[in-house]
Formats: sequence, structure tokens, C-alpha cells
Amino acid sequence: MPLTDHRRDLADAFTGCDLGLRRGVVELAAASDAWARAFARVHAVLAATAPASVVAIEHIGSTSVPGLDAKAILDIGIVVRAGAELRSLDGWLTGLGMLLRGDANDVRPDRMYGYELEPMIRLVNVHVVEEESEALHRYLAFRDHLRANPADRDAYAALKHALATRHPDDRLAYIDGKTSFIARRSD
Repeated sequence: MPLTDHRRDLADAFTGCDLGLRRGVVELAAASDAWARAFARVHAVLAATAPASVVAIEHIGSTSVPGLDAKAILDIGIVVRAGAELRSLDGWLTGLGMLLRGDANDVRPDRMYGYELEPMIRLVNVHVVEEESEALHRYLAFRDHLRANPADRDAYAALKHALATRHPDDRLAYIDGKTSFIARRSD
């Protein structure tokens, strides 16, 4: 199947998915079962086209936790073999319509891409990480902890709502406010 067909399939995966948030805005949406369905459709497109260096495609972040309010943006972890050059995925992901957002820095521990069907309305953040990396461990440990511990899921939701109210236009302050909560639950 030509890449253009996969690009169309990826766009179609977001039909009726309750996703999309203007870049830079911090606003939470009520938890939605549609997020898991959207991930399954996106996963199918990514898995069908992934290069051999990709060993897993994971739904991470708040939209991956049933019952957790979240910014309406899917976070997807693409896991590559240890030692693989992260930028080797650029052609694959940009060919599907992803936007390269940059390499690891003080804010994020990974190479990141975004997906938008309308300019500035983010639907997906893709985080490319190596298997066995600390970043992957933290993403999965935190997700799995919240899935297994409803009290912590609800406490995290309350924290996120408070931070979103306090920092509606400051994504970095919102992220920073969650850091210690996440660190204590992802070791």
C-alpha cells in the first residue's frame, strides 16, 4: 500500500475521537473511551508501516489511563532497538504527516513528533525512545501505576485540574507542577 494511503488512514483514525487541543493551551477534557479506540486505529497504521528498528508502539500519558481526565492529545511511545539512531525514523514519521518537534532537552527526555490535521491543533505527541531506556521505564511505570491505583489516578486528576486552572496558557508551568507527583510513582 502506498504511503499516501497510510497517511489517509492515519488521518481517518481520528474520526469521532474527541481529540485535539490548540498548541500551548492547557485545558483538560473529561476521560473518553474514544481515546483508546483512536490509539488502536493509529497503532494499526504505525505497526503496518514501521521500520524494523521499531520494537513496540505504546499508548502512554493520561489518555492511556481509563477514567483520567487529560489534555485531549494522545501520547504515543515508539520504542526502538537499543543503539538505533532515533532520527532514522524521521522519513517514516514525517512521511505519515508527523511534524518533527525536536530532540531530548530539559523538558522532554526523547525525540518528539506531533500530528495535526489543522495547523496548531495537536492530536498526537509521539515520543521516540530506546528500549530499556530510563524514559521508557518512567512512561510505562507511571501509566501502569495509575491504571492499577484509582486513588492515585484521582489525586493526579485533581492536581492536573488545579494546575490547568492556575496555568491555562503556560504548558511548561503545568508540566513542571506535575513532575514530583510523577517521579514518586514511576520508580
